Amino acid sequence: MDVYKPLGLALLVLLGLCSQYALRNKGAALDSRPNSAASGWATFSWPFAAEPGEGPRRTLLQDVENDKHADEVVKQLIARLNASRLAPLPSKPEERCALTRGTWCLQYHLQAPVPRFPPPYFDKPCPNDCNGVGNCNYEHGMCYCPAGWGGPDCSQPRKRPCHHMGSDKRDAGWHNLTAWSHTRCAGVCDDDVAMCYCPADTKYGHREAPPGAKPGAPPEQRGRPLFMCTPGTDKDGKKVEWGGTPYEDIFGPEGWCNADKPKFTCPCRLDGLLGLTCTEVVEQTCINQCSGHGECNQGFCKCHAGWYGVDCGLRRAGALPQVGDQWTTKPWIEPTLTHTVATEDPPLTPTRRRPYIYVYDMKSDFGTDLMQYRIEGSHCLYRSFTRANQSSFVGYNAYAAEPVLHELFLTSEHRTLDPEEADFFYVPVNVGCLFDVYGWNEIPRWPRGLLGPRTHGATMMQREAMRWLNATFPHFARRGGRDHIWMHPHDEGACYVWKEMWPGVMLSHWGRMDFPHASNTAYGQDNYSLPLHHASHPGDWRDHTSLTHPCFDPKKDLVVPAFKQPQLYNKSPFLGAPVKERDIFAFFIGDLRMEPGRDPPCRYSRCIRQRLYNISRDQHWKEAHGVLFGERKDIGNDASYSELLARSKFCFVLPGDGWSPRWEDAVLHGCIPVVIMDDVQVVFESLVDVSLFSLRIAESELPRVVDVLKAVSDQRLAEMQAHLAKVWHRYRYMGLRMLDDSARSLMWGYRADAGGKAPRTPGSEYSTSRQDDAFATILQWLYHRIPEVHGTQGSREGAAAAGAGALVEAIGAVSDGAGVAAA
Repeated sequence: MDVYKPLGLALLVLLGLCSQYALRNKGAALDSRPNSAASGWATFSWPFAAEPGEGPRRTLLQDVENDKHADEVVKQLIARLNASRLAPLPSKPEERCALTRGTWCLQYHLQAPVPRFPPPYFDKPCPNDCNGVGNCNYEHGMCYCPAGWGGPDCSQPRKRPCHHMGSDKRDAGWHNLTAWSHTRCAGVCDDDVAMCYCPADTKYGHREAPPGAKPGAPPEQRGRPLFMCTPGTDKDGKKVEWGGTPYEDIFGPEGWCNADKPKFTCPCRLDGLLGLTCTEVVEQTCINQCSGHGECNQGFCKCHAGWYGVDCGLRRAGALPQVGDQWTTKPWIEPTLTHTVATEDPPLTPTRRRPYIYVYDMKSDFGTDLMQYRIEGSHCLYRSFTRANQSSFVGYNAYAAEPVLHELFLTSEHRTLDPEEADFFYVPVNVGCLFDVYGWNEIPRWPRGLLGPRTHGATMMQREAMRWLNATFPHFARRGGRDHIWMHPHDEGACYVWKEMWPGVMLSHWGRMDFPHASNTAYGQDNYSLPLHHASHPGDWRDHTSLTHPCFDPKKDLVVPAFKQPQLYNKSPFLGAPVKERDIFAFFIGDLRMEPGRDPPCRYSRCIRQRLYNISRDQHWKEAHGVLFGERKDIGNDASYSELLARSKFCFVLPGDGWSPRWEDAVLHGCIPVVIMDDVQVVFESLVDVSLFSLRIAESELPRVVDVLKAVSDQRLAEMQAHLAKVWHRYRYMGLRMLDDSARSLMWGYRADAGGKAPRTPGSEYSTSRQDDAFATILQWLYHRIPEVHGTQGSREGAAAAGAGALVEAIGAVSDGAGVAAA
């Protein structure tokens, strides 16, 4: 949008000049006019006036006072335009690298751009056209199959039966197994994904495609969902141990499966179904919404002819460019689509920068299967479609950085489609999504048939993904996996990854440093310190995982921000919200788990939250110091979470079962973070000098917390707040269409409320910009790591990737005043 600002300014000036002529009330003469000096009139000659000897000369007489008034109008228009614009963003490398540690940031900005070329195209055919149900990856000639189908050509059944399902896809006996399961079905099962529907013999039952229909044909009638909607009795009134709803409410004449307006309703749950009776069909959610070149089926993109890739964003060699569905049949998906830079042909920008990232299309078992198995529509997503196909952010998904980073890597200007030139390889394995569905059904489980802790299942899935990569492509073995990037969104991050994966780049939200280490979670299914023996791995799994490496190595790994969409920090002054008086001295609101029997060993949060809560009551923090600490019932409902953060001077950053997004909450609202968790690095602590805008208090000092905060002078507090305004943008994700639009909408709303004046709060210049955001910070750091990962330190390639070391050192030497911290 910035390219239009000079044009807009010019048009406003032109309008102002034209207003001079509109203000004229004394006319103009063609060839006779009064003496200008005597009349007080100025003379204006038209630029297209006739040359001497060509006839009468057309002139315009201007009133001097009107002329002054018109000039003032123009000045006011220009002033209003300038007032509506945000302050300029930093442009010099040393300014953009404010408060960073070392030279990673400067190295990135000082690298010499290289020419960008059109993308490569591929046309390697797939067997049997993937049976018409899968997608052919024309780069490798491999079929990628949706749930329900498998084999080299997607022709072999690959089922996920409902729990205790019989051969007729009905339950094998309501009374011969009393155990409940998420996917136990009282109706008929869609055994591609273990989804339950009303049976075919009811009015709104599920009726499959007729015999002889082509593979993947839709059902004759989808039917009403019955997922986790189970009867408490059979038709004879006998109790069903695993159900709870009266039989007639589901299967009776006025029940859910038969009545047009049933007296009882089951939840829709499934992505794409809304309304009281689940008849309102809306768009389902897929990665980058299939780029407008495919149909979304519960997370699997079935690509249109000539297109392929997990997001249908790649064009087959020889296929003609096509207008996407967002411009033809599905205009509602347009607000969700992010432009993919790597596929531009011709490139829209002449140059590019390293690092070059190759993004794998992972086998469905590790990616889209998890999306199709999730059933609960909001699981595993950061956005979805609501009524009338309005796009909306999902309320909360703790692991949402997983789909966000996948879309960002796919659409980034740093993506390369040529693996031979890649500096790094991104491996999108949906381990966060696995946590949402693990244990709901016998599938997916790794290894098959074993229901261990979720952490064990996630590790085994990642191990199988690594082995598949190694068996299918040559890239992992080339550098022993050091150049492969893995995302670990779980509560305890990368603490328990398989040891052969550990040399890679681990992105997580958990920067725990101590080794040896043991799990701190209070949730048994996530305890990675539980011993487990299985034939798939010799001995105890811990001997291959958590006992062999730390959770985080700052030399090769990175603690990245959790995902926060702009509405979650909508009261932040950095987004343009009116500046609030910070009348709350210190603040924390969150889960304490202090109910009797909920967490007897007090493992949750290392017992930090619980101990601080008790101390806050004993020392009367609220009454004596204006500290708000507790759960929502303790704080009250008078203000939103975002408003409370924006009113606080200090905000506590405390662990949960592992990481907790309290650092992001504080930073994004301009609240000084107070970190209390020993031996744990916070987000980007290895890259940014966080000591300049945060405080760290040892766990042993909990009784002295308020004294420590009271000792911070007003001057130091102001300095820390000023530093925070220079780096807050590194802790939020931008660059995806919905994120950019949401941030702009918020800022524009606040600007309108202020009479058209843009915010001038320090830091607000970044409110609508993706410059140096969280994803950009990750990429800049990755560029710095190229020589080490490639083993080229000291070589010509290493020197180039290091960004002309002598120049970097020279700038670093003079940048201290600009806020570049020493390593």
